[in-house]
Amino acid sequence: MITFPDIAPGERIAVSATLYVTYRFCPQQALGRLQGEYPADSIASFRGSLAHRVFARHLTAGPIAEDDVIQVCRQEIGAPEGHLNMKLAPLELNRPSKLAPVLAEVGDLYDRFKRFPTDGFRDAEVSLEVEIGSDAALRGRVDAIFDDPGGATVIIDWKTGAWLDDSGPQLEFYALVWALEHGELPSRAEAVSVQTGERTGIVPTPQRAEITAAEIASMINALRVAFRSGDDIERRAGPHCRWCPLLERCSEGTAAVEILGGR
Repeated sequence: MITFPDIAPGERIAVSATLYVTYRFCPQQALGRLQGEYPADSIASFRGSLAHRVFARHLTAGPIAEDDVIQVCRQEIGAPEGHLNMKLAPLELNRPSKLAPVLAEVGDLYDRFKRFPTDGFRDAEVSLEVEIGSDAALRGRVDAIFDDPGGATVIIDWKTGAWLDDSGPQLEFYALVWALEHGELPSRAEAVSVQTGERTGIVPTPQRAEITAAEIASMINALRVAFRSGDDIERRAGPHCRWCPLLERCSEGTAAVEILGGR
């Protein structure tokens, strides 16, 4: 059983995998998220969200006929739980000429996705939430759960891009939340690139889960102090600065983006 460390009391905070990974990249950017400053929606993020909905439909309802993929995409855009319909106008995707190539790209991703085996599939888009004390919770949404040949849990996170190198912390987060909610660690957690077929993963251990829990507890304490005081915290510049909503007010990030060649 994993024991989550005590955390200092404070305002309600819900920690997602995104917040945890963002904090590891740059604590100040994570603080900005708590203060309501999020990266702008992009066509790439819209495409990825829609593709994930189509992948989940395939896993839960069966393969989608080639002639039906575009119609399924439109159904998923209109589904209230996905909130994708609300993003069409801001991204100018409410114009058919703009939306059509995005739907075609999702169709191409689905062509690649349907080649993956589905043996052992258990569930898709699984929501996780566990209270950790002092008015705090950990939340996650796992793309898919499979059973390995021995019946143990395998967590899968689909990636629509090719980049998998920084997926470790996200997988560690999911493994921890799964263990806290279900009382046992998954046997494996994997990130899978639908684009390339490559995969990377971790074999969760109690020791690693305890370390992740300690890191999250430390993060919560630091964010609560900064949120209460109104002070900034550490800024860490890097490639992630390109998409940071705080970039215009961050000299470190601006310098990093200039060195890396701009947005």
